[in-house]
Amino acid sequence: MLLTNYFVSAWRNIFKHSLFSAINILGLAIGLAACIMIALFVRDELSYDKFWTKADNIYRPNITFTVPGRDPMYMGMTPGPVMNAMKKDFPDIEHATRYSIQEPTIIVDDNYFVDYITLVDPEFTDIFDLEIISGSLDGAMDSYSNIILNETLAQKYFGNTNVAGEILTVDFDNFKKDYNIVAVMKDMRENSHVKPKAIISIDEAAWLDRPYMFDAWFSTNSQLFFSLQNGANIENINKAYPDFVNRNFPKLPFGGDDAETSDMIVMSTMNIQDIHLNALSNGEYHQGGNKNTVMIFATVAILILVIAAINFMNLSTARASQRAKEVSLRKVMGASRKDLIIQFLGESVLMTLFALVIALSIVELALPLYNETIGKELVINYGSSDLLNIVLLAFGVGLLGGAYPAFVLSHFRPAETLKANKSAESDASVKLRYILVVMQFAVSITLFVSTSVVYGQMLYARTMDLGYNTENVLAIKEAGRDVVYEKMLTLVEEIRRMPGVTAVTWSDFMPGNSNNNNTIVHTEGQTVEDGVLIGSRNVGYEYFKTFDIPMIAGRAYSKERGDRNVMTDDLRNGINYTGSIMLNQSALGRLGFTSPEEAIGQIIYKGAGQPEENLTATYEIIGVIPDIHFDSLKTTIRPEVYELENDWGRVIAARFQGDPTLVVEQVRALWEQEIPSIPFDYDFISDAIAKQYSAEQGQATMFAAFSGLAIFIACLGLYGLASFTADRRTKEIGIRKVMGASVFDVVKLLVWQFSKPVIIANLLAWPISYYAMSVWLENFVYRIEIYYVVGFCLLAGISAMLIAWSTVASNSMRVAKANPIFALRYE
Repeated sequence: MLLTNYFVSAWRNIFKHSLFSAINILGLAIGLAACIMIALFVRDELSYDKFWTKADNIYRPNITFTVPGRDPMYMGMTPGPVMNAMKKDFPDIEHATRYSIQEPTIIVDDNYFVDYITLVDPEFTDIFDLEIISGSLDGAMDSYSNIILNETLAQKYFGNTNVAGEILTVDFDNFKKDYNIVAVMKDMRENSHVKPKAIISIDEAAWLDRPYMFDAWFSTNSQLFFSLQNGANIENINKAYPDFVNRNFPKLPFGGDDAETSDMIVMSTMNIQDIHLNALSNGEYHQGGNKNTVMIFATVAILILVIAAINFMNLSTARASQRAKEVSLRKVMGASRKDLIIQFLGESVLMTLFALVIALSIVELALPLYNETIGKELVINYGSSDLLNIVLLAFGVGLLGGAYPAFVLSHFRPAETLKANKSAESDASVKLRYILVVMQFAVSITLFVSTSVVYGQMLYARTMDLGYNTENVLAIKEAGRDVVYEKMLTLVEEIRRMPGVTAVTWSDFMPGNSNNNNTIVHTEGQTVEDGVLIGSRNVGYEYFKTFDIPMIAGRAYSKERGDRNVMTDDLRNGINYTGSIMLNQSALGRLGFTSPEEAIGQIIYKGAGQPEENLTATYEIIGVIPDIHFDSLKTTIRPEVYELENDWGRVIAARFQGDPTLVVEQVRALWEQEIPSIPFDYDFISDAIAKQYSAEQGQATMFAAFSGLAIFIACLGLYGLASFTADRRTKEIGIRKVMGASVFDVVKLLVWQFSKPVIIANLLAWPISYYAMSVWLENFVYRIEIYYVVGFCLLAGISAMLIAWSTVASNSMRVAKANPIFALRYE
């Protein structure tokens, strides 16, 4: 009966004070919805690779190349020979496997597909769990002619998953082979950095003509995973890495005779669960996360909930004086303080549960757009512990928001309140509300500044001059395959003749994708040991014309002038000649040249073939270009040479004018006519560049949205508090008007009352915002100037003040315009 009384009383109180209830429920609903959506994102980011049975015991070595004169190069891949060397030197390793993703052509019943296939060692299945839905894993990895497909590829190729025993052909370019499907595995989870679509055992003999794949000590083309014997300590391996490197890696030609290989090749180990948020490396097969981003969003979620709870607490304590008579009468009728605390906490929890229903509706409506923005597939699993956790969260928020008001309300003394026949409010409650308003706006201003800086940096990254023209350039992928190589020049000439096409070229890289190729170069008068490590990119004729890259000195490659590369096979056959080469401005200093003009015509020497062959190619520098941002703005521009690739490239690029759709369709028709066995795949360079920052852009949008919600919730609470304050001061305002105060004077009085906490909030938020954003901007090598942060702080302060004024003024005007006669009869 008592519980029913509590419920009825709470229900009546909620509907009796509809404005108060609506503000609180709406604020809590938005706060809970935002918190739930952020929690889904944070949980997903923290869950990567935790589902493997051996997750705590799966490790990946990383390599950092610290070559003199270059920024450290962090690699998530390791050279092919490292696996066998580690198994030999470290008996604590139980199982080990290399992991290399390739993109060959798959042929099924005269149908051609291009898909990812992962090359692994047989012990892959001893480390990672595969859920087999048809076929068997028994002996599956023992034959180089077996393949395991996931269910998506099985459906794609055969229309069903019961395909064990079927045959498909895989063309890796350097060899073509039939494979027997021995099993179909369930699709891997998305929250993993190990999610193969198809698996084949590595046959090193089949890759001997491409020794860089698995046989070269300084070529990183596969990741390495291993597990330890029971009781083994990974720190023992970490401590032994320097000796391992010196013992196994060939000596590098840097640093003199006293230098050790371990001075420039530093190995470390990372648990698989740490890769997503902590890896700093190049060579990742999947987009990584950022632990700072996760921490920021987790903090935003907490702050939003705190702001919503502060609203509830502020409005409840403000209304406490209005309920003083009700509390006193309940006490006179025998209610204990405990009964009153339970009643008011119950009201708070009930209001929060109402808000939870609205919040879940908001989440379900917003999730599709939310997932599209951040590139994930987040859902609430109501059949799991998700719903219970959400209810407990709402229950906790209700208790948090209602705890202080409940204790304040239950503390009123009946004799004092009823004798005075008025509502009294303690100075402590007023001061608490003042402090809470300061906290709300300090948080809101900090979020405003942070959002502005994030968006400013994203805009800077998108609009920064990269040094080349990304607009109206079509990139044709899959050009590096052997079947395309045979018709490369034909394709280029046919595309050049198309209407609207102004230039065509080719290269071994796609702008926007990292390139980690390097070569050792030395000048005349230097020995090989004095050489420097410089980045290397291969380009075709008209490359610099196609991308509108100007010359600082010299000229670009020209077929008419006989420019050519030095072929390694010619060097092996004793045929020596001088090739042409170009370099960027950063390479000048590394090679000892004082100006671009000085470098033109100079001779440099570059290593060729495998290190053990000791081959040296001779080049004449014919051109110098500016430093170009081909990679992400998170990395510095490295010194680079641009070698001429006579008739091969991974990407064909064509600059065009006019309708891009028409150009694409013309090129598609040509491709399908000349290369019917390879599906046509293309991208626009401008889109490829934008994809570098797609994750950051989505997170920036999410950050802006949630920051906006936090500010809205704070303003919602301020509106309710201003409305209450204006009503409470109705009699005072009436007296002031009788004494000659104008409407403007009254509004100014009330607005100034709420301006003071906003000013204090600015003084608190500015230094925090400045420091936090300065640290965040350090993630970018090229970033906005720090004075922009100061500007955003001032803008946030002005905006917060204007918002507060507009919020308060609307209520103040209503009371200030009222007839003083009614005001004086208010109490």
